[in-house]
Amino acid sequence: MSNESWDEEFYRLLKPVEPVELEYRVYYDDDGAIYRCSMQQHEPGDYIVVPKEQYDLFYHYQVVKGQLVKIDTDARYRVQLCKSTSGYATVAGHAGLLIEDEDYPNREYYARTN
Repeated sequence: MSNESWDEEFYRLLKPVEPVELEYRVYYDDDGAIYRCSMQQHEPGDYIVVPKEQYDLFYHYQVVKGQLVKIDTDARYRVQLCKSTSGYATVAGHAGLLIEDEDYPNREYYARTN
């Protein structure tokens, strides 16, 4: 078998790859929390079809009345602190390092502003 006939046989047997159509699904529970995502080989369950952009950032969303709604995570976890004469005892210059030892000498205090 010559190289030329081997190449011809190879290309004759080679079948073109068919494009796979993707459907972006997010699955949600009774509370609307997204617990699974899939693009193909879908499983049964409550789901909605979403665009790829929302699919890629699914952790920013929840499902409300069958619609994807963006969750405002910033507002829930925002606490502002300011220097104070009482409140949280911290290592001076490091507001994130709380002190439990009452005898620690180098301290300053922070309190909530909201």
